Amino acid sequence: MTKLQLNKNEYADIPDNHLIEALGILPMWVKEWARFGKGIDIIKYMTDAYGFGSLYKFGGEVLDDGSYRSSYEEDADMTWVGKMDTPNGTAYFYEAAILALPMPDGEHYITRMD
Repeated sequence: MTKLQLNKNEYADIPDNHLIEALGILPMWVKEWARFGKGIDIIKYMTDAYGFGSLYKFGGEVLDDGSYRSSYEEDADMTWVGKMDTPNGTAYFYEAAILALPMPDGEHYITRMD
């Protein structure tokens, strides 16, 4: 259920271990929440794991293909680097430490954790 899947269609030229390293510890925290965080809100879990204050909620949306569309028209859509199924839905990881955390209502909480 919580296995990290890499986007080898868009990042075919980059070795898997480089993609995993680029995502840092974020997938591990999402996996920990999915396995051990029953009854804890994913935002609270990630905030506590992060330890640098509240997570800032970005505008924009996650598209049907998992791409992130910013609320700024001049920004290009971002293709996901990795994704992971969780009890709330799919978490997406993007370049620049941006991630979309799935919420119980089917929406995503988009933030940056670097």
